Amino acid sequence: MSGRDSIPLEPAELDAQAEVALRALREHGAVVPVDLPEGLRVWVITRYQEGRKALTDPRLVKDMHRLQHPEHGFAGKRYAEDVLAVEGRHMLNSDGAEHTRLRSAVASYFTAQASTGREREIRQIAATLTESVASQERVDLMSTYAQPLPELVIGRIIGVLDDTMPVIGRLSRQLSSRDNPATAPMRRAYSDLVDLVRDLVAHPPTDDPRTVISGLQEAVGRGDLSRREAASTLMLLFAAGISTTATGLGHAAATLMYTHAALRPLLGSASAALLVDEILRHHPPIQFASWRFAPADVPVGPTTIPAGSLVLILLASANRDPAAFPAADELVPDRQIPPAPLTFGRGPHYCIGAHLARLEIRIGLQTLFERLPDIQLINPHEHTTWRGLLLDRAITSLPVITQTVS
Repeated sequence: MSGRDSIPLEPAELDAQAEVALRALREHGAVVPVDLPEGLRVWVITRYQEGRKALTDPRLVKDMHRLQHPEHGFAGKRYAEDVLAVEGRHMLNSDGAEHTRLRSAVASYFTAQASTGREREIRQIAATLTESVASQERVDLMSTYAQPLPELVIGRIIGVLDDTMPVIGRLSRQLSSRDNPATAPMRRAYSDLVDLVRDLVAHPPTDDPRTVISGLQEAVGRGDLSRREAASTLMLLFAAGISTTATGLGHAAATLMYTHAALRPLLGSASAALLVDEILRHHPPIQFASWRFAPADVPVGPTTIPAGSLVLILLASANRDPAAFPAADELVPDRQIPPAPLTFGRGPHYCIGAHLARLEIRIGLQTLFERLPDIQLINPHEHTTWRGLLLDRAITSLPVITQTVS
């Protein structure tokens, strides 16, 4: 496929526009060269089988420093949404043994068992936030519920005081925006977050030995991590642990208020987890898996991704591939598995917070609709506006009327 066949990709304000664009990419080919708004060329893998293999293909690396020539990859320039690939040293921009070492430092805090152990606390946070929502007739569900829930949960796991998390959440959202990271406001936001995180590591706000910060301090003390790696790991956890879960929760709530209200009773059944998984397959909170790089030519089917290329795996398109999922565009709560959706990736870089995110979204939905069974969107969900394009495409606001029954 030549450069003449590349397809431009622009941010879409409405979800229907984004779905049309992603379907067009998948129908164009399994591997498609795409031009982003800043002029950056990326190779996008759009279909399930090719995406599933690419997620574990060692020829596609996460560490941009393994590229052979300075003109490869980002070519020394900065682009929107490149922060987690370019800045710091953490599990999302490393490979092999280095990745294993960095991931192992925090993996125990996000296992299925560890996440389940937080269930009571998550329910308490959700209940408190829901009461605040219920006290208002009209409210933005994103800023009052979907965003603060994962902020408070990840903050307590990491070991950050509740009143600090809104600041961290705001800075993380700014850094994941479509603004160029080389601009003064973005550099200032990055510097502010680095300073905050370094202070957290140096002076933990709690002496609880069960927190991520405590574990990172011990790892630094043993020589398993550098201070820079510990700070980078915290910044990654904040970036990955808030916005994507907020998007998943917000969109799922809107779906169950609008097009699929009839499925709400499943939240109170043994099928609740399956319903959440299917909603996330149908609409992953992360459209694209994070940046990968091709140090050498990588054949994918009949297409060869050239050496030096940037590669993105389009999870949202792969999860709707009709060759993998019958009635792929339909939300089917009792869908049979396999194949397993690629919502949280696959292989060594499988999302470390997948268990926690699923649990937060399930509890968030259950608590919201149990307390507010008549809550409704003010606007049709197809009119909901979104921001972002690649790694952090998020709902801007979600106005609801609570219709609280006393």
